[in-house]
Amino acid sequence: MENVEVPLVCGMVICLAAGGIWDLCAGRIPNLWLAFWFTAGLVYFIYSGWLAAAGYLVRIAVTVSVFFLLFLCRMMGAADIKCMALICGYLGFGSGVQVIGAGMVIGAFWSLFRLVVRKSLGDRLCRLAAYIRQTIHLKQLMAYHSPEKEGKEGVIPLVFCLFWGLAVCVLWKGGWCFIL
Repeated sequence: MENVEVPLVCGMVICLAAGGIWDLCAGRIPNLWLAFWFTAGLVYFIYSGWLAAAGYLVRIAVTVSVFFLLFLCRMMGAADIKCMALICGYLGFGSGVQVIGAGMVIGAFWSLFRLVVRKSLGDRLCRLAAYIRQTIHLKQLMAYHSPEKEGKEGVIPLVFCLFWGLAVCVLWKGGWCFIL
């Protein structure tokens, strides 16, 4: 992980811990919570200098742009993307990609475990193959997941996984010493 200042890491720990609990319990994260952390980061980086603030905004915009397609296909929620944008905004692309990557791996293992325990792995893989075939055949993006039809059973609380991805990255680098 690149050098990241202590207040930024602490901010992400608090943001993702509470957001992860909301995601786990309620299946959503309040926009006001995310707006607070966006504003707090902007104020912090403005205080650090206009160039730092511009970098913060660019990192957020690039991250949203990269993951927006997954939102359009309903493979990821808007709050998940907003949290990933905050991670890259606060921690930079290097550390942000590590945290997001670790969180995605945790989410993938969690999902795989749930599919194996529920004995629905084969069904899910068939649905994914059908979705890919249909998308190619129709040549348009469609929603992969529909909560109205399928419920919330197949949804993984990704922000909760992103929090644990942050924890893994901090611990992997020997605790807080990576930020000094």
